[in-house]
Amino acid sequence: MLAARALARPMLRPLTLLLLLVPTGALASPLEYLSPRDPLAAEVRVLELYDLPADSGRFRLPHFGTWPLARIELMGRGAPITAGLGSRRIVADRLERDLERDAIVAFADARARRSTPRAFARRWAEDERVEMSIGFEGAALSEAGSGARRRDWRDGTGLHVRTGVQVDHWLAFAHLAAAELHGAERFTDVLLTGSDLAAQTEEAYLSYRQTGRWDLAMGRQRFAWGPGEEGSLLLSRSAAPLTALQLHMRLARWRADLFALHATTHPGRGEQLAVHRIEWQPSRGMRIGVTEAARYRSSGWQGVYLASVIPFSLAQRLLAQDGDTLGTQRNNIIMSFDASWRPADGTRLYGEFLIDDAHARSAAYPNKYGWQLGLDGAWTHGFTRLTWNTEYTWLSRYVYTSYYQRDFTAQGAPLGFPTGPDSRRLHARLTWDPRVDWQVSALADRTWKGENDLDEPFVPGQPVPPVGTLEGTPERTDDLTGQVRWWPASGVDLSLAVGVRRRHDAEHVAVREARATHAALAFRLTR
Repeated sequence: MLAARALARPMLRPLTLLLLLVPTGALASPLEYLSPRDPLAAEVRVLELYDLPADSGRFRLPHFGTWPLARIELMGRGAPITAGLGSRRIVADRLERDLERDAIVAFADARARRSTPRAFARRWAEDERVEMSIGFEGAALSEAGSGARRRDWRDGTGLHVRTGVQVDHWLAFAHLAAAELHGAERFTDVLLTGSDLAAQTEEAYLSYRQTGRWDLAMGRQRFAWGPGEEGSLLLSRSAAPLTALQLHMRLARWRADLFALHATTHPGRGEQLAVHRIEWQPSRGMRIGVTEAARYRSSGWQGVYLASVIPFSLAQRLLAQDGDTLGTQRNNIIMSFDASWRPADGTRLYGEFLIDDAHARSAAYPNKYGWQLGLDGAWTHGFTRLTWNTEYTWLSRYVYTSYYQRDFTAQGAPLGFPTGPDSRRLHARLTWDPRVDWQVSALADRTWKGENDLDEPFVPGQPVPPVGTLEGTPERTDDLTGQVRWWPASGVDLSLAVGVRRRHDAEHVAVREARATHAALAFRLTR
C-alpha cells in the first residue's frame, strides 16, 4: 500500500498544483453537459456517498438529482480528495483523466493518467476553442431461447462525432451519429438500403453560462430528474432525448438550485411539455427535490407555463380565466417529491413519490401514483472498492396515461420509469473495482408487469380497479447478468456481459414459461 501511494504522488502533483494556482475564471473551459447516460455518471453517483465540502476539494456536487450536469460544476477548488479512501481515489482518477482533456494546458502526466487526446483541438484563448472527437461505439447483442436465436446491433451503434465551439460564455455543441436505428425506414431516409443505418442527432444545443449563478440552453439533450439508479419516476435517463429550452439558476446562499424546461414532444400534434424543479440541500447529508410537470396541447408554448414561476396547477386556473376552459381541464399535471439522506459516509438512502392523479373526494376515478425506495453503499479496502445498490419501484395502473391524450410519453415510451404503468420492479447491483482500469458487476432484477399499458388509459364510467393489484395475469421476469469491464483510458471502454432471463406467465398466459440466454459486447472507442 505504501508503494502504491508513493507511486501515485507524482501523478497527482501536477494536476493538484494547477487547480490550486489557476484562478477560477480560467477553469471556465469544459462547458459541455455530462449526459445521464455517460459512463462517468455512475462515478458521480459514488461521489454523492461522501461528505464533500461545497466550496473546496477537487470535485463538488452542487446538485445531484438533476441531469444533465455541466462538467464545470464538478470542478472544485482546493486540495485533492483522493487521499485515503479507495472509492474516492478511483472516482477522482476516472473523472480527472476525462476532464483534463478540457484543461487550459496539457498535463505533464497525461500519458500516466491515460487521457485520450481529441481528434482535433484548437485554442485561441482560455475561453475560445474548437474541438472535435470521433469514435465508434455501441453494442453487439446475441440472444437464444425458446427455439429462436437473435443477433443484433443495439440502437446507437455506429460512428459518433462530437463537436464543440466555445466563445467566452457561449457554447455550441453537437453529438451526431451514423448509427443503427431500429425501424429507421419508418420515419427517415436510411444511409444504406435494406439496413437500419441512419443519421441521427443524439445531442445538439446552444448554451450560455454564468458559472456558479445561472445557465440557459436550447437544443436536444437527455434529462434525468430524480435520485433513482435505474430510472426516476418523472423524467428518467431511459427516456428519449428532448428538444427543449432549459434554464438553471443556482441560489448558493440558500443551497438550492432551480430548473425549468419546455419541450415540444410531437410538433405535428402540438404536444407540449413543461417541467420545473427545485432541489434543496438543507444540510450536508440531505437533499430534497420537488418536480412538477404539465402535459398540454397547443400550437405554441403557453407563456404561463413557459415562465415556470408559479405552480402549474395555478397556471391551469389562469388559462381557464382566459377562456380555454375545456382544453385546460384536459391538461395533465403530474408531481413528484424526492429525498436522499446520507446517514454516514459510504451510505445513502433515497426515495421518490409521484402523484399523477389523486381523487380523494370521488370514487369514480382511480388514483394514479408511484413510489421508489433505494439504498446505495460503498466499502473500501486499500485502493479497491465495492459498491452496491438495491431499488424497488412501484407503479399503479394508468399512471403516465391520460384519456385526453395528455399522457407522459415521448416517442411511444414513458418519460418516467421504463417499465411503465401497472408494474413493480426490484433491482440489485453489486460492483467490484479492483483498480481504476477494471470493473466486475453482478445485476439481478425481478419485474412484475400487469396487462395495462401506456395505450390503455382509464375510460370514465368503467369500474375502478383496486389500486394495489396488477391487471389480469401479471408476467414475472427474472434477469441475472454478470459483466466485466475494461476502461483503461478516457476514450477506451470495453465490456462483456452475459446473462439469463426467465419469464413466468409469459405474455400474460398462465403457466407459460420462457427462458433465454443473452450476451452483449459493448464498446466505446473515442478520440
